[in-house]
Amino acid sequence: MSTIAVLNAERIKLSTTRSSLWTAVAAAVLSIGLAALQASTAYGPGPLEGEKAAMGVAVFGVPVLMILSALSVTNEYRSGMIRTTFTAVPDRTLVLVAKAVVAAVFSGAYAAVMVMASIVVANADPRNWRLVGAIAVYAMLAAVLAVGVGALIRASAGAVALLLLWPLVAEPLLGNMPNISTDIGPYLPFGNAFTFLGVQWLYPVYAMPWGELGSIVYFAAVSAVVFVAALVTVNRRDA
Repeated sequence: MSTIAVLNAERIKLSTTRSSLWTAVAAAVLSIGLAALQASTAYGPGPLEGEKAAMGVAVFGVPVLMILSALSVTNEYRSGMIRTTFTAVPDRTLVLVAKAVVAAVFSGAYAAVMVMASIVVANADPRNWRLVGAIAVYAMLAAVLAVGVGALIRASAGAVALLLLWPLVAEPLLGNMPNISTDIGPYLPFGNAFTFLGVQWLYPVYAMPWGELGSIVYFAAVSAVVFVAALVTVNRRDA
């Protein structure tokens, strides 16, 4: 099969799977719902800041999209469909890259739409177009990371648990621990992503040695390392 055919096959799988639909709906409900809640409780003059309106997308929407991306891999392992996929396309690297590309494009576009919807719902300042692009980039990189995690773990429950606990529990806890937070904080992958976004979450303000742009490059590097490890593992072990 050609590269285009493999990409199209992965697009069809992602768009026709029921779990993908419900996961995407959950991401939108969490993201836009939080924006509406913030708008209803906001006070003070002027519109709500774009970063606050988009916090739901960055904090909850993107992790849910990561689950969607990981499930595109783990569901095939669970059902045994992955053997059929690898029989039709013996190049396992191409299969995993196609899954990552499709998941990244969908996640980036969907995250951008959710940010714009959150800004509209929250009646926030609509001029912050950088935020839309920044969260889209973050979502794309996070999708690649999630596909790698799914390929490494192969079990849906394990992948989902890791992808939720990592950004929502583990990193905020490590980043706020006395005595060590200032040392390890600048090297937390999702902490760097939030530094790039400018969205406030549970992370303290760290002295990042590489600035905002360097922070997203660092997150991209971590995503690439995980994905390359997944490529090596998938090519070495049995389906």
